[in-house]
Amino acid sequence: MNTTETAVKQFFQKIAESGLESRAGQIEMALEISQAMMQKTPLAVEAEVGIGKSFAYLVPALIQYRKERCQIVIATSTIALQEQLLRDIQTVQKMLGMNMEIVLAKGMKNYICMKKIQSMHKKHLKSISLSHLQKLVLDGKQDKSQIDLDIPDEEWEKMAVSHFGNRRCQKCECSSKCVYAQMRLRLKTRNDIVICNQNMLASHLTKQKSGNGIFSSGLSVIIVDEAHNLESRFRESFTLSYTKAELIRPVKDLGFCSEQKEIRMLTQKTLDLFSEMFQIFKAQIREQKENSEQDTDIFYLRRTPKFHELLAKIKKNLTLIEPEHELSEIYYFLHEVYHESRKSIVWLEYRKEIRLCVCKRDIRKEISEMLYPPEKCTILTSATISDRQHGTAYEKCRYYLDSIGFPPDGKVAEPKKSPFDYENHSILYCSVMLPFPSQENRKLYRKMAVPEIVRLLKITKGKTLILFTAKSDMDYVYKKLCSRNLPYRILKQNVSSSQEYQLKKFRNDINSVILGTGTFWEGINIKGESLSQVIIFKLPFPMPNPVLDSRMAAAKSPLFEVSLPEMLIKLRQGVGRLIRSSKDKGIVSILDPRISSKSNVAYKKHVFEAVPIKNKTEKIEEIQDFWDRITEEAKLNEEIRTG
Repeated sequence: MNTTETAVKQFFQKIAESGLESRAGQIEMALEISQAMMQKTPLAVEAEVGIGKSFAYLVPALIQYRKERCQIVIATSTIALQEQLLRDIQTVQKMLGMNMEIVLAKGMKNYICMKKIQSMHKKHLKSISLSHLQKLVLDGKQDKSQIDLDIPDEEWEKMAVSHFGNRRCQKCECSSKCVYAQMRLRLKTRNDIVICNQNMLASHLTKQKSGNGIFSSGLSVIIVDEAHNLESRFRESFTLSYTKAELIRPVKDLGFCSEQKEIRMLTQKTLDLFSEMFQIFKAQIREQKENSEQDTDIFYLRRTPKFHELLAKIKKNLTLIEPEHELSEIYYFLHEVYHESRKSIVWLEYRKEIRLCVCKRDIRKEISEMLYPPEKCTILTSATISDRQHGTAYEKCRYYLDSIGFPPDGKVAEPKKSPFDYENHSILYCSVMLPFPSQENRKLYRKMAVPEIVRLLKITKGKTLILFTAKSDMDYVYKKLCSRNLPYRILKQNVSSSQEYQLKKFRNDINSVILGTGTFWEGINIKGESLSQVIIFKLPFPMPNPVLDSRMAAAKSPLFEVSLPEMLIKLRQGVGRLIRSSKDKGIVSILDPRISSKSNVAYKKHVFEAVPIKNKTEKIEEIQDFWDRITEEAKLNEEIRTG
């Protein structure tokens, strides 16, 4: 047994002796991580809710750091989780008698750019005082969370750091007082414990070969929490993409500066061709959205003859506007789009604006080379990286591990099961009231879902999170529930306000109901009575898209090898919103009848095996009986507690 393992065992023994809760799965996980760190072996470990996985990796990580003083990077998926990890580290440090500085490294868009603020005029900010904001910035309050002002997103974008590492940033006179610049300098030059997001980690790993990595050469341990999101973060990092503005800006800058009238005229024609091409993209996205059952921001690029004609003209014009190849990056990008090969994928994205995207089809080899170097230890953990319940630890997590190029010599730990009492504290309701969901009967499915939801809300008297795969379905149900004048407040995820703002209202109003999609499947941690029921509107099968299609094309059974594992991982995340502590109790209701007794789909048993709730019923009366029992028990316990 190595010294780190010994120290870890002693730590958890002291916890048990002091009367604090000791969890077998947590100790087992901490010892496995200790071994992996000492042997510099990659480790993947699933730890279900209630294991206390953050302490399981923080304890050995801090003990290892105290011994070696090499940089440790902990990457997770959201700012909320980063901030929670900071609090957890401070707790563990205190218990270990340590006092190390921790760097909380948020993404650049969370920080104000001092240069932008200096050059701003009052007319740019309608909602706040520019002079007051400038004073806060000079006082060092440049992190969005430190600025106690209600700044609309569109105004924040004008002042946030948008690029870093280019010549302008390196020579900027504000860099010595810029919080983000100083934080980046520290990441590069000091061996601290760093908490960052997964995008920053992926960016570092993709840039380090060229010497432009973000972290120091002393980086020794990488820990990735919420690791089920990691492949998509790497794909974002490998993707080359441009908006229309990003494509035309350098063309304008070069073309309109030419002394030749013909070149200036050709430049204008080229800009018009770009505009026409993006109008085609806009029409394609609109058509695909109209025919989509779920929310997505990834769309197919339809290679019409008109598209090819426009792109060929643009490429030819670029060589005439700038024969010295100053537009080579854009030309190369458009060449890749034009000649899409078997090794690459081209697609469209639409969030706030349209992006044309290109990425290598299979990035597993690149991920493997970067994420698991022999001189470093990489720990991957999440509550949901397995998609099956039988076989070896590796076989249970095969789909996920294959997607991130997990090496053959890496270790996969046996999944750590939740210690929570699902048998007595929860029940799964499978509705048989709705038709099978499809594009053709989507309106009927929505219509019939509403009365079923109302029946379920009546049982728990609100206290419910309803999860959707499509914003349009969520908006429809929200409108219908509001029109019924139900005796509980109806809330929904709102694009114009922060997620936390809506969740705070849901927590505080115990009988309220909240509707959500997207991040609500995994970004919510609400303990107690406020969240007593989770309703799954539809099974969260992934929407077809060019990236997913490339995986399915390589599979012998696309449904069982790709679609089903993707769905099960997301479903487990959604179901996991219900029981967040040993005292939590409640109901998970799945409206989708594809897993009910009236369905013969081959994957039904896989769904029931994947979710931790084994008590299931199709009778709403049994749901009512279960709820009556647990509420009566709660009353009795409260009477005993209060004497």
